[in-house]
Amino acid sequence: MKKVKNVFICLLSVFLLSMGLIPAKVHADVLIEIDDSFWRAHQKDCDYLYRSYTVNGDQGYAILWESPVSSRQEEVLVNGTSISTNWHYTDGKGETWCAVSTGEYSQGYEKISGWIKTSDCLVNPDYISFREAHEEEFVEYDPAYDNALAGLETVVLWTYPCSGKVKTDRMDAEGLRDRRVFDICWKDSKGRMWAFVGYCYGVRNTWICLDDPANPELEADESVIPRDAVVYPAAEDLPDAKSGVTGLAIAAVLSVVAVTLVLLWFFFVRKRRKE
Repeated sequence: MKKVKNVFICLLSVFLLSMGLIPAKVHADVLIEIDDSFWRAHQKDCDYLYRSYTVNGDQGYAILWESPVSSRQEEVLVNGTSISTNWHYTDGKGETWCAVSTGEYSQGYEKISGWIKTSDCLVNPDYISFREAHEEEFVEYDPAYDNALAGLETVVLWTYPCSGKVKTDRMDAEGLRDRRVFDICWKDSKGRMWAFVGYCYGVRNTWICLDDPANPELEADESVIPRDAVVYPAAEDLPDAKSGVTGLAIAAVLSVVAVTLVLLWFFFVRKRRKE
C-alpha cells in the first residue's frame, strides 16, 4: 500500500509539473522569442540568404507558423503582404520555409515573427531571379569598358539589369575602378552592357550599367524576368490564427511520459525483482 501511495504522489507531482510547464509556455509566447529558439537549434540547417516575398496562398491568405515543427499559428497573412527574410530552412519533406524578419534586432540576433512556407509566396524579382533567367547569356567583361567610370565621382547600382530599382545612386566610382569587380556581364536588348558587382563597400549583389553608369533614370523592362506564376486574389475574410501545441509543450509532454515510465519501472519492476 505504501508503494502504491508513493507512486501516486510521484505521478501527481509529474502531472502538476507538466501542467505548469505548458500554460507557462503559452502565456509567455508574447515575451519569449520561440522562433529564435528554433533558429538556434537548427542554425546549421538554415541557409543565410536575403530575399523578399509577397504572400500568395491559394486560399487568398497564408499562415505564419511559430516554427516549421509547430502547429501553433502566429498570424494569418493576406495575399499581397510583403515579407523579408535572411534565413531559409528545408524540412524532411523537402518543404522550404523562411523566417519572417521584423526588422528589429536583439543581442546581435534579428527578431523573427514566425515561419512561412515559400510555396505560399511569390519571390520578389531580384538578382537571383535574374541569374536564373539569363545565366546562359552571361559574358566575360570586355576591357573596352576599362574607362567607363572615368571622370565620375559616384555611380548607380541596381538590383538587377533593367529592374528600374536603384540599390544606391551614390556608390563611389573610384572604389569600383580600383576593385576590378566586373567579372560577369550581360547585354540588354538595347545593346547596353551591364556588370555584376558582388560586393563593394558593404553593398552586395548589384548590377551597374557600364554604358550609362551614373544615370538613375534608366527605365524598367518587366519582360527581363518572365512572371508566369499564378497570382491568387486576396481573401476578403481571414480566419483567426489557431493556437496549436508549441514545440516546447510537446517536449514537456514527452518528458512527462518518459519520467512516468521510469518511475513505473523503478517502483514495480525493479522492486519486484529485488523481492
